[in-house]
Formats: sequence, C-alpha cells, structure tokens
Amino acid sequence: MNKYILILLSLTHAWYLSAKENWTAMPDWLVLPQGKEKLGNMHGDIAVSSNGDVYVSVGDPKAGLQVYADNGKWKRNVKGAASDLHGFVIRREKEGEFIYSARVNGSEVLKMTLQGKTVLSIKDDSIPDEFKRKGKNGEGFVKLTGVDVGKNGDIFVTDGYASDHVHRFDKKGKYLNSFGGKNAPYGFRTLHKLIIDHRFTPARILGMDRANNRVVHLGLDGKFIGLVKEGLRLPACVHIHGDWAVIGELRGRVTILDKKGEVYAHLGANETKGEIGTNRTPSEKWRPGIVTAPHGITCNANGDIFVAEWNVVGRVHRFNRTSSSKGAFFNGKTLEGWKVPKGNDEAKWYEILDGVLQIRSGPKKKGSVLWTEKKYRDFEMEFDFRFGEGTVDSGVHLRTQDQIQIGISGSLKRDMTCSPYIPGKGYPVEAKEVANLLKAKDWNKMKIRAVGPKYTVWLQDKEVMNYESSSAKPEGPIGIQLHGNRNMGIDYKNLVLKEL
Repeated sequence: MNKYILILLSLTHAWYLSAKENWTAMPDWLVLPQGKEKLGNMHGDIAVSSNGDVYVSVGDPKAGLQVYADNGKWKRNVKGAASDLHGFVIRREKEGEFIYSARVNGSEVLKMTLQGKTVLSIKDDSIPDEFKRKGKNGEGFVKLTGVDVGKNGDIFVTDGYASDHVHRFDKKGKYLNSFGGKNAPYGFRTLHKLIIDHRFTPARILGMDRANNRVVHLGLDGKFIGLVKEGLRLPACVHIHGDWAVIGELRGRVTILDKKGEVYAHLGANETKGEIGTNRTPSEKWRPGIVTAPHGITCNANGDIFVAEWNVVGRVHRFNRTSSSKGAFFNGKTLEGWKVPKGNDEAKWYEILDGVLQIRSGPKKKGSVLWTEKKYRDFEMEFDFRFGEGTVDSGVHLRTQDQIQIGISGSLKRDMTCSPYIPGKGYPVEAKEVANLLKAKDWNKMKIRAVGPKYTVWLQDKEVMNYESSSAKPEGPIGIQLHGNRNMGIDYKNLVLKEL
C-alpha cells in the first residue's frame, strides 16, 4: 500500500539559503488503514491538531476527513465529515479545538469539533448576490476554497473558484462584509486559499492569488496592502510557522518565505513537464522527494512540513525539520542567540561545558537573567536541570516578566519548583506532587507550554501545574534567571523550544 505514498526527499532536489535549517522527508511515513490501497481522490487540505494528529481531507463520502497519528498510522475517520472540504484549518479556542472548513461544492462554511460534531453552519444565502459569480441562469453562486479565523472569532472565507471575493462573518456566523474580487485594486485570479498572518501588528490576511502567481497581503478590513511575492508557480496553499510562510505551489514546488517575503528555501521542486499542476500523475511516475501538485500544506509544532497533493490516487508528503530548532535556541556549544547580561566582569555567570549551561553566583552575589535575542509568542520548551551547591533560586521567564520558579522561593523560604511567580501577585497557585517527583541530586526533566495566557508545566513527564495569567505578555524573550543575594549553582542542558 505504501507504494502510493512516496515521500523520500533527496537533498539534491532542495536548496537552502541558510545552513541552520534543513528539511528531509520521511520514507513510508503514512500507513493506510488495513485493506485500503490508496488515500482517495484528493482535492482538499491538511492540518495538524495540538496533540500532533494529522487531518487529511479526501473526496470519499465514507471517509472525507481522515486522521493519522504523528507516526503515520491511521487512527480514525471523522464521523460525518463532508467529502468536499477543499480548505480547512484547526484552531484552538477557550472551549477546545475546532475545525473550520470551506465546502467547495456544498457552498457552506462549517465549524466542527475534532470528533465531527457541527457547531456552526454558514450557508451562502447570507452573502449578497453582488459579491457572487453569476451562472448561466443569472443566479449568483459561490465556490468556497479557503478559510481562517481571526483572534476575535471573525471568519474569513475565500470564494476562489467563483468571484474571488473574501467573505467575512462574525463568530456566530453573521455576515459582515465582502471584499476583493477581480477588479482593481485587487485584480485576483483564483484567490485560492488564505491565512491570518499574525506575524504583523495588526494582523493581516496572506492570500494565495494562484493564477497571478503571486502572494498578497490584505488588511482584515479588506484594504489591499500590497504584494508579498511574485513569480511563483501557482501558489495554492499556505501555513505560517514562526517567521516563515510555507507555500505549496501547484506547479510542483514548496517555497518557504521569511517575514520580509524573501525566499528562505525551496523543497521538492519538480521540473518535469506533464507531471506538475495536474491530478493525473500516476503513482508509477512519482519520484522520491519530488512533489507534483501541492494543494494543502501545514506544519506541526516542530516545524515539520506536511503536503497534501491534488491527485486522484492521493498523496501526502512529510518533510521533517532536521537541523536546528535546538541549535537556534541553545546549541550546547556557545551562547549564540542569547543576550549575555552586562556586568559579567565580576564572574563568568554563564558558562557552557560539555553541552551543559552552568550558572553560578559571582563573588558579589549579583542577580542576572540570560535572555534570548528572539521574541516568542506561543511555545513549548523542554530542558533538564540539576541543582548545584547553595540555596538555588532560579527559573524561566516567560515572554519577559511571568516566571516558572525553580528552587527555593526567596519570599516563601521553601521550594516552589514548577510554580508560577507573577509580579505583583506572588505565587497564585502551587504546583502539585513536586516533592515526590523532584530529584535533589540528579537531573530533572521539565516541560513548559505557554499558549496565550495559559501556562502548563510538566515535571518528569507528569503535569503538575496549570495556570492562566491575566498579566501574560503576548510576545517577548525567554530568560533564565540567577537570583541575587544567593550563593548558588544550577545546571541546564538539552534545552529545546518549539514554536506553536
């Protein structure tokens, strides 16, 4: 069955503008359900939930939305999912995670739970006829192709196979307005898919103007901001991970753009005429690491790239990010990417030995914080720590001010490891079961997840703290603290950060 899923990337078919980041494909990653020899006619999308499950939409009335584990094994089909989910995203909200989808034939926007329960349906009859394409009978119609959701819950859907307008609804499905279209200043020709671009303040829309071979920025109010990139190969789909916009091009290529719109990397480029931009390329012509018609694209928390192709058989690629989320955060050799605090001339507070970040008080016992140069929004951070000599009072600063304590609290005079310290509030909650889990003379494993104002902490792989901070910053650097007025030492290693 895996002959239909050829996803081995040959590095000779990808080039990189930076040695710090590389992607390689996973051979035979996707494992189809028993008795199934092909995914099915694919003209849809792909997305990853917060637990790493991969959702793939296909034109199968009985299995229109399929779910695969991170290891590629089939888990389930989403019950009752339509077979025409042309574009969809998975977004986390207070009530949980939801699938927002655009039905290309059903002319409907759906909001569903991950289990497939419909919680919102927006029919096309709320859209004024002036923003629809006119059929032969003179009646207006839509062909919805892509969708995304703003922070306030507003829903944006593109009518890419009809009028090329973007239709906006509020979180309850009430129609608000439409903008775009084929006329100036937009001039769209198949505004295929879109994504809300939160790399900018205020956020904006990043649109795939496919037939014009360009990517554009629009304001959430509909204003045409400008071109991001021209000269692409029918850009059809997009996902934003960190500062990257990962774009699938229907004519056989994946392109990664940085925040400035400059090309960071190309992956899987196909130069063979007759194999690209078509859904009829047979599996016997598939080549390892070479894409044919990317139609949906997404990333997981680690920056691994998943590509769903337009193909009657069905084909999914996985390109694993292999270099350097570790190195970019902490490479175990130098403090590249970190700001060494001023005043270190009294002592070498921060030293690296054999991959271990050693933090030691100086003779004057001054306090200090080692900050990342980069600012982060949502992230998941893992590391090992080990207590050294003295009264250890350290911790991790989250986006500047809020902190996860490690060691003895100076105010409470007792160990508050894994508990949040919030300036002005002290310790609003205390982590549970830490005393039973913490190793005083050995390495400990901690994981911190910061999603919006919500902080979650694990110790030795067990969840011990969950707290929502009203003072959380949306973005900021991460810091490792050395508390002042202490004679102390603490070691850190295996520091890894994934942007969410």
